[in-house]
Amino acid sequence: MPSDKQTQPPSAANTKLISSRAAQFATLAYVVVGCWYLSWRTLHTLNPAAPYLSIPFLIADYMGFAFFLLFATSLWRYTRREPSAEIPDGSVDVFITTYNEDLELLYPTVTAAVMMDHPHTTYVLDDGRRPEVRALCEQLGARYLTREDNGGAKAGNINAALPQTSGEFIAFLDADHVPFRHFLTDLMCHFSDPTVALVQAPQAYYNLDSFQHTKRNARRQTPWHEQSVFYERIMPGKDRWNAAFWCGSSAIVRRSALEGVGGVDTRTVTEDMHTTMSLHAAGWRTVYQDRAVAVGVAPDDAAAFLTQRLRWAQGAVQIFRLDNPFLRRGLTWRQRLSYFSSVAYVFEYIPKATYLIVPLIALTSGILPMTNMGWNLVFRFIPYWTLGVVATELLTGGTNPYVESERFHLLKMWIALKATTTAVWPRKLRFQVTPKSGDGVDHRFANLQLIRWQLGAGVASLVASVWALGSWYFGAAWHLPGLVLVMTAGWALVNAGMSASLARTIVRRHHRRQVYRFAVDDRAVVGTGSVVAPARVTDLSAIGAGWQSALELAPGDEATLRFEGGMLAGMETQVKVASKHRLDGAVPTFHYGGEFSALTSGDQARLILALFQQQAPSVFRAGKPEAELLAPPDEQADLLAQSA
Repeated sequence: MPSDKQTQPPSAANTKLISSRAAQFATLAYVVVGCWYLSWRTLHTLNPAAPYLSIPFLIADYMGFAFFLLFATSLWRYTRREPSAEIPDGSVDVFITTYNEDLELLYPTVTAAVMMDHPHTTYVLDDGRRPEVRALCEQLGARYLTREDNGGAKAGNINAALPQTSGEFIAFLDADHVPFRHFLTDLMCHFSDPTVALVQAPQAYYNLDSFQHTKRNARRQTPWHEQSVFYERIMPGKDRWNAAFWCGSSAIVRRSALEGVGGVDTRTVTEDMHTTMSLHAAGWRTVYQDRAVAVGVAPDDAAAFLTQRLRWAQGAVQIFRLDNPFLRRGLTWRQRLSYFSSVAYVFEYIPKATYLIVPLIALTSGILPMTNMGWNLVFRFIPYWTLGVVATELLTGGTNPYVESERFHLLKMWIALKATTTAVWPRKLRFQVTPKSGDGVDHRFANLQLIRWQLGAGVASLVASVWALGSWYFGAAWHLPGLVLVMTAGWALVNAGMSASLARTIVRRHHRRQVYRFAVDDRAVVGTGSVVAPARVTDLSAIGAGWQSALELAPGDEATLRFEGGMLAGMETQVKVASKHRLDGAVPTFHYGGEFSALTSGDQARLILALFQQQAPSVFRAGKPEAELLAPPDEQADLLAQSA
């Protein structure tokens, strides 16, 4: 067990504490205005004629305010760490956990893991017990481990591998997370502190057309996705309190610390966070380094996204019920507060659901959730709401845009409410693996049934608003006065608009390929026999390419593709044409898609490293020049040969 007190703040030379005076001022202003607003709500707006509606509505306001305070405490100040040159001695094992992922997804991960800088041994932990995965490991130089059953899901898989391995440090990668060459050298340096048990890096994603990617950050030109605020602000904030936790992948754990708490916790389906809480309770420290060291696959569509988020929500409620952070011995008060905010977030959807339902009830029944809903409310609510939006924007540094955030909150509302039922109705939960690749089928409209309750509430809100406003406009007797009616109908119309926006997000086209293709623009030459022509490669994957050329080929033809520029300059391979489309223009030009049919082991390694260690990191703040990320072709081949 470590000897240093875990309450000490980060003190490493490569660590900075960062805060924003503007964000802190806006937060304090919001707190003052919020207390003023809530005191007025409590003393002057309760509707005694409808306590069953008025009191829950007031409680929802208090809950929303309380959750903001929890949110703000994590973002008040946060850390920024940079890797140092000092790397402690100690053997390293790399665990790649897999169950049913396709080989095309697993192949780049294993290849890149074997080739990482710093001595290590790579293990593939296959809970699918697949002969083809064993053969892949033998081909690439990784070691294959499996077990007889799947007890404990991913946590049980890791625990079963612990006695079969011996590395002093264990790096964890999910099957779809392809590491950069500097993964180990970046993270291992933090273990120079003997009290550190875990180093976690952010999870970055290369499939930028995934469901959870909706826009780019205009200020930094970096990909924005639904987890950006968590990895770019919340986790650095938790790091300030020594409360950063394991996120399953892109992390390294000290073996002695993990074994000291009994291995990975199997009691909940969020085994990573639960295990870290045990590490903190035992006195260990954790580190969060805000620097991408691997890239993975984000959920491809709404179904995959909700499968993952339901597991997280159910696991959070399990921890809340079984191992409440406020009652866990050994944690500091800061850690208790930080963990509580990480597991109690599920209950934040109760007030959000209240705000969706209340205006609908008021429009259809004429029963108001509060009195004083005229200008008294407008003059108090507008400053309160505006300051909340401004404070959140400043605290998150643009990583939590309001409209996108609210749309995803609406999407997750039903699964969050479903997860809260496990707090009062405990039941055994099954660990569901998040689908990692497309199946070629368009599920967009079928996925609308996943938000049927939100859509139903949206349609009902629209109908109720139009009916109420129309009746009032044409002079029909109505039980809501003019300003109150306009405010309530406007609120309902905003809810309806958000539901429509969510439906549009779900039905917009998403990537459905089995293997993601990166957009490129490389010169090449394509030919069959003695007939060759210039070509422009437009996209690349680990198994194929797309290109444009005036040379006419037919689906099924074999052609030679030689790269003349870009990442793969000089590489030549055979490609089988799978698709063909004629492009508009005076000169006949075609766009082809094809699969590589004769890649050598060296070319395979070069292709994978080019895509995942040069092309993918180019959109992240990886912090190293591209020349350092990609080894020369001969060095890649040598590395692959040595590993085998």
